[in-house]
Amino acid sequence: MEELKQLMLEWTKLDSELKELNKKCAKVRQNKDVIHKLLLETIQTNKLQDNIFSIPSLKTNVVYKEQTNYESMSYKFLEDKFNEYFDTQDECLQVLQFLKDNRKKNKSFVLKSEEITDGEEDEA
Repeated sequence: MEELKQLMLEWTKLDSELKELNKKCAKVRQNKDVIHKLLLETIQTNKLQDNIFSIPSLKTNVVYKEQTNYESMSYKFLEDKFNEYFDTQDECLQVLQFLKDNRKKNKSFVLKSEEITDGEEDEA
């Protein structure tokens, strides 16, 4: 039982550390997105799209490129497109149900941690 306690303590510490790092990553990502938008606007305004921006101190080149992003294929997306394609909504729903029923399924067990609020500590 002592090993279980030790492993549980270590897992919980690592889980908490990951949550903190994810919060920091989210903030960094948010800041990067703001600067990214500003850079794109500046490059477009000044017609610098064909330039290569060299940053020797970081051994990096930054280039302006066009990128294509696709909408995700959610069930809502599939349902909308099947409704456009098939003559009846019933046909659409049959195909959608077929896809749902025939997905690969994988079950696993996981541990989830939940923060205890001040009021809950007394109950435990």
